[in-house]
Amino acid sequence: MAVRPVAAAFPAGSESHEAGGARYTLTVLRGADLAQLAPFYRATFGRREFAADWLARKYACSFGGVEAFSCVAFDERGEPAGAFGILPAPIRFGDRLEVGGQPVDAATGAAHRRRGLFVRLAEMARETCEAVGISFLYAFPHPAGGSYPGFVNRLGYSHIDDLLEHRLSVRTPPVERIARRTPGIRRLYDGYADHVVARRRARDGVLGNSLLADGFAAVDRDPALHRYKERFAGSSVLAVPGGRIWARRGGALYLGDLEAATEADATRCADSLHGLARRLGIARVVFQASRETRFTTLLRARFRQGPGLAVVYRDLSSEIPHERLRFTFGDLDNF
Repeated sequence: MAVRPVAAAFPAGSESHEAGGARYTLTVLRGADLAQLAPFYRATFGRREFAADWLARKYACSFGGVEAFSCVAFDERGEPAGAFGILPAPIRFGDRLEVGGQPVDAATGAAHRRRGLFVRLAEMARETCEAVGISFLYAFPHPAGGSYPGFVNRLGYSHIDDLLEHRLSVRTPPVERIARRTPGIRRLYDGYADHVVARRRARDGVLGNSLLADGFAAVDRDPALHRYKERFAGSSVLAVPGGRIWARRGGALYLGDLEAATEADATRCADSLHGLARRLGIARVVFQASRETRFTTLLRARFRQGPGLAVVYRDLSSEIPHERLRFTFGDLDNF
């Protein structure tokens, strides 16, 4: 297999950025240094999961000598004012293996907006990616808004694909949703749910990317990647009638991939997912995957299909044709 060589060292040092009468120091953070971003993210996004240990788990991925990192702007008081993260992933096409980079956690503090920080941090991230050997960038913004205009109109990304959402509704008391909002019973529920899932764990905890088997370019999910995903968000490879599946819970039962070979197998997998969601008190099963893949046909009998996220792309030095790239929900940063 041809593996694209990558650089071992990240660029050192920092730079200054001045706008709106304010001066910022821009630098690259990795590893334990990312913990200082937790209060900034909680204040900016208003979400409690942005804690130091959560960030440590999320940015604990690496491939080919390339670690996850974030380009961060600090104001004159030394407080974070903006950030733009990158998660590396192994991308395979035939016998060629490259490192792709997924932009994540792009944010600018309310007091520092309209000062060019988003664009400069994104360009700093691109420059860092080029220096360490990441060959292209890809992201999954919502096409109706959010960060999509920034990627396409300001950062030079191209809209190359769309994910198709597959949704299965489940009639069940919303136990999981209530438990997530009620600290007193969340621990009890998590223990019960972990027991239910553990009984279905596959002996082999690695589910190869089904899109690779179909001849597409896709994320090469090796054991290290599966371990990273499990430690970060609790995903598991489960053995069910019809074939193994890769799933996690958290507001819904999210499906990352499945190995069903026929519509009959896919139907059996869907029935199993429906039954598992009922036992867990989860009201929906959600899966997204690129259009024009086998999932569009395999899952149409049981899942309601509709528009999903966009796929945007920026080439740096890739030799993998972007028109062959395909993704599933398991490739998102929060799966």
